[in-house]
This record gives sequence, C-alpha cells and structure tokens, in this order.
Amino acid sequence: MKLIILNGTSCSGKSTIIERLMQERGIFYLKGDSLKRLFSNYSFYTHKDDVEKIVMAVAKAIFTMKYTVVSDYSLFKLSRQRIIDLAKEAGYEVIEINLESELEVLETRFDERVRGSLADSSKKISNTSKDRFKELFEIYNKEKNLLAKTLHTDKQSIEEVVNKIKVYL
Repeated sequence: MKLIILNGTSCSGKSTIIERLMQERGIFYLKGDSLKRLFSNYSFYTHKDDVEKIVMAVAKAIFTMKYTVVSDYSLFKLSRQRIIDLAKEAGYEVIEINLESELEVLETRFDERVRGSLADSSKKISNTSKDRFKELFEIYNKEKNLLAKTLHTDKQSIEEVVNKIKVYL
C-alpha cells in the first residue's frame, strides 16, 4: 500500500493531476478542500484544526481499508507529518512529490481560475484573493519538503507529470 503526497501551492496542478490518476487507477483521493467545503462560511483561521481532525479520521479509516491513497492535504509540515505517521503505522510506503512552477505561470493560472469561477458558478474555488494566493505561495516555499522529488508543471505537460507519478503507484 502506498500514500502519495502531492505538495504544491495553489495552481501547481495537484487536483488536475490527481483527477487524471483517478481515471486510470483505483485510488482514494484524500482531498482537504472537499472537507473544508463541509463548513458553512469556511474560515482558515477558525476551522483549520477541525478540518485537520476530519482529514486525519478519514485517513486513518482509509489506511485501515488498505487503499492506495493520493493526498493534496499537505501544505504545512506538521499536518503532512501527521498523515505520514498514520500511513506508516498502517504499513504504507510514503512518497512525497513537490509540484512546482514559476510564480508568473502560477499567477496566470490563478487569474484564469478566478475568471472561470466568476463566469461559471458551478466551479467553486476556495480562494479568489491574489494576496491569499501569494501568501500560500510563500507558505509552500517555507514548509515544503526539500528532500521530496520535485516535478515542474510549467516545464512538463500534465500527461508527462502523471506518467512520472504512475511509476510510484
């Protein structure tokens, strides 16, 4: 059993890559953003600890069921380490992968995401603030695992990145 942690800032390609992997493999997507949406008027500073408790409970249950898990809930070192510890307790191999792009590319992707969300109300995104986007970029760079494999989503196609990750599955 494996836990693949995809770490990256907003617009680095985490969700897109995981969705592609899910089309081809039987995996469980441990998605923190989905759990955040269960709170009305979600606020990072108000609900962060509660979301983490739910993520950890779901992770523990899924690890017990022995699914291969791909997670993008890993921006902060401490949260990432808690998931890793649970996985290792359940006998999982853990692989961490950083997904990165140049800031200018990420900003362009962010602007496109916000425009798309404003044009289509069914496309819900958790952040529309450029300041918060930049804050998350800084947090990622401070909190990332420097020893993790790094894939550049601005220099490789999504298909190339997905194929590189499939090797670990």
